[in-house]
Parts: sequence; C-alpha cells; structure tokens
Amino acid sequence: MARWLAYEWNDRELRVAVATPRSDRLVLEHLFDVNLRDALGGAAAGGEEPFRPSPEDIGRCLAAALAARNIRRPTTFVTISRSFVELRQLSVPPVSDDDLPEVVKLQALREFTHVTEDWTIDYLSLDGDPTQPRNVLVAALSPQLLAQIEETCRVAQLRPERLLLRPCASASLARRCLPLSEGEIRLIIDLVGDEVDLSVIVEGRLVFMRTARLVGDPLREQSSAETLVGEIRRTMMAAQNQLGGGRANHLVLCGNTPAHEHLVGLLRERLDLSVSCFNPFQPFTLSPQLAESLPDHPGQYTALLGLLADEKEKITPSLDFLHPHRRPEPPSKKRQLLLAGIGAAILAALGIGYGWWQLAQLDQEIVQLRQRQSELDRELKAGAQVAQLAQAVRGWIGTQVDWLEELRRLNEKIPPAKEVMLTKVSLAAGSKAGEISLEGFAASSESVQKMEQSLEDETHRVVSKGKAEDDSQKPYTLRFGTSVVIRSAPSAPARSIRPPSGRAPGLTPTAAPRSVAPRQAVR
Repeated sequence: MARWLAYEWNDRELRVAVATPRSDRLVLEHLFDVNLRDALGGAAAGGEEPFRPSPEDIGRCLAAALAARNIRRPTTFVTISRSFVELRQLSVPPVSDDDLPEVVKLQALREFTHVTEDWTIDYLSLDGDPTQPRNVLVAALSPQLLAQIEETCRVAQLRPERLLLRPCASASLARRCLPLSEGEIRLIIDLVGDEVDLSVIVEGRLVFMRTARLVGDPLREQSSAETLVGEIRRTMMAAQNQLGGGRANHLVLCGNTPAHEHLVGLLRERLDLSVSCFNPFQPFTLSPQLAESLPDHPGQYTALLGLLADEKEKITPSLDFLHPHRRPEPPSKKRQLLLAGIGAAILAALGIGYGWWQLAQLDQEIVQLRQRQSELDRELKAGAQVAQLAQAVRGWIGTQVDWLEELRRLNEKIPPAKEVMLTKVSLAAGSKAGEISLEGFAASSESVQKMEQSLEDETHRVVSKGKAEDDSQKPYTLRFGTSVVIRSAPSAPARSIRPPSGRAPGLTPTAAPRSVAPRQAVR
C-alpha cells in the first residue's frame, strides 16, 4: 500500500513522519529526525565558517534515511518554517473571492520590499465579506528557496505534492485535538528544535503567526523557559494590535510529556492564563514498532502530523506554495457545445435508427452464414484427409517392390545386435529404383564394413553416408549412415511400418520419423 511522507525542510535538521492511510484510520509507521551536521560531518561552531549544506547534500541525507527504513517513492508533503518566508497582514479594497488572488498579488508587490513577480505568493483570508475591505495574511516564498526545496526532493527521488507553512499545519492539529470554545482566542505554542512557532487563532481562523529563536530547551532549562515567557508576551502584544484590542485568553502547548505538563504549570503561573497541552498522536494509530520507540520530543512533529491528518480527511490547506490561490478560469463554452452536439447526435440517431436495425438484421444473417461456412470447411478438410490416405494406399498397392521381402533380406544379412544396432530404417520408392536408408550405431568400423558388404549384390548397391565416433550408446562407439539402392524398382509412394516385436538381432526400434511424401520411414 502507498505511503505518505511528510518532512520539514531546513538546512540544520530534517524531521520526518511516515504513515500508511487505511480506509478508516491513518497508521503512523516512522517518526525520526536527521541531524545534517552529524550526517554530513559538518564543522563544529567555534570560529569556523557556519555550516551550510547544499540542497543536494540535504537530499542525499534524506534519501539515505529513507533507504535505511525501506521507504520507496511515497506521496510527499513538505513544511517549512515561517522564518523562510516574507509574511505580512495586508488590507485590500472590497473584492469578490474570485478577484481576490489578483488583487492580493498586486498589493503584495507594492507592500513587500524584496518581492518580485517571480516569487510565489499565497494568503490566508482573515474575513469573508466581499462588500467590506478584505484583510489577508500574505506569505511570499522566494524562487531561490523553492528551487532548493525542489532540488532536495529530486535528489531524494521524491515529488512534493504540497508545500505548507509549519505553523498552519500545527494549528490544524491543535484545533482537531482541542476543539475551540466560544469566545476563545487561542495562542498555540509549538516548540521545534531551537525555534518556537507562536500562532493566534480566532473563531477558527489563523490570524497571526510568529517564529522566534530560543537558546536552550524550555522543557528542560528554567532560563530558556523564562525566555519563552517573554516571547509569548511579545507575541500577545503584537497580535493585540491586529485583533483590535483583543487578547489571547488560552495558551495551548503542543505535546503532552511530563516535561510539557511542567511547562504548562510554569506558563500558567507566570502569565496568569488558562494553559493546556495535547497529545499530537491522538488522531492516529501507531504501528507496533513505533509504539515501542516513540521519539523523545513528540511535540516537534505536530506540524507534520497535522498535515497528514488534513490529507486523510481531504481538507484542502488554506495556504500552499505549490498550489497558491489563483483566479478561477473563465467559464468554458465546452459544456454548451457539448449539449448542442448531444442534441444533434440524438436527432441523427433517431433518423438512422431504422436503417441501423435493418443493418443489425443483416449482420445477424451474415454471422449465421459464416457459422455454416465454418461447418462446411471442416467437412471438406476431413474429406481431403481421407482422399490423401486413399491416394497413399493406391500408390502402395501399385508398387512392384516387395518391401516385406526386402526387410526379410535385411534382417538375414545384417550382423548380430552386439555388433550393429539400427535406430532408423526408411523405405522409399522412386521412379527408377527403391531405396532403404539405414542409421544406427556399431561396435567398430569393421562391423559397418561387414554389414555393407553383406548387403551388396547384383540387385542392391550400397552407398556409405559416413561414420563418426559417438559413445553415447555404449558399448557401441561408432555412429553410421548407409543407403541400400534397389537397382530396379517401379515408382511407388513411401510408407512407414514398424518391425514386429520378435525382430532379428540388430534391429532396434526408435521414435517414428515425420512422414514426408514420397518418403516414409520404416523402423
């Protein structure tokens, strides 16, 4: 069964999730990460140049990790960090959903400093009323980064189907595992490596996202946890401006290990807010192998699991750099033309219906006549075989060569079986003489010479067809061929007979040779 693979692309560490979709569930088979510095032997920090693996190196590391787990040509989805894209909230004039993609692109080219026509632009719509100014969260991906991701996939022999922002996928899984309550403004906290994704959801819509770099692990270090508290406060203040004074009232931490539970208590104490955490594996079935060896930081796979869960439920992501929002294609006239063509075809069918019925009757009669013709052909073929046999019998009766007498003479004159063994005797009658062809094995050359001399007389001429050493029929060591020409024989067709079981020594029966008129084999 085909597998789904979701991985997070970056130049430091790859995180990979592999699942198999079933009819009623999604089975997680693998969750693992690949440290690129360790895999490629990158130089350690400390005055040296920063570690920057090429897309080809990243692709080779990913291919090696997949090959080690026997994962071949899966359906592939990719996520990237929010830090890799240009992201900004924009306001555009009232416009319909169909026209919104073009308006957003034009506005983004004016508002973003470095974005040009060749960048991939997609957006999240923050409201849905086309009669009011539209607010959108616009993301722009550079063509250079898109080319690097595609090159990594090419080297790893993968073909990406989607390319999503990591916070969007994490927010989707959080909504699935912890349904939103009425009036809730949720801030999702996703700890991924040395980064934290902070995303704000209002009424089911992702309205704000921010990614910050952390020093240390907030799940293990108190100082890093305090840094996280500061980043959460800054995020809440930045989002408050876009929420018109609204403020997040529920924090959700991705993951449910004891370390997550401890961090939940710390955040609740420092921020005086409602704080929860959730199990990212909740919507999935774990394979036995994965259940026995879960990763140390399951929360880091939240985005990948959210992406896979959406695919299983066939939920189209609201932001996808491989399938960005586009203006719908203009209505096609193919449907109208198709309907007109169908109507014309129906009228034509009614006009020729009667003629078609007549043709069908004639076709049925043709089939019956062909069946009768086949029966007559079989009868003619059987009659031809009988006529051929009758002709052979007439030819046999008409010949004046006494073949039984010739066989008796051959039996009397041939040396005993310990000297000569015949494997084939062929009798043929021509227009001037008859001929007996002999093939077999002999104990020695003298035995063959003795046989040929005994068969030679005034009415029989012996012609040697050659001898060759052959020990495949021991104790015979020589293979020979001899022809006995009867000097005067009337024309007669060839015939094949088998000597009786009580033959004289020296005659050895073999498989009957193929009969070819006018020659027939006698053994």
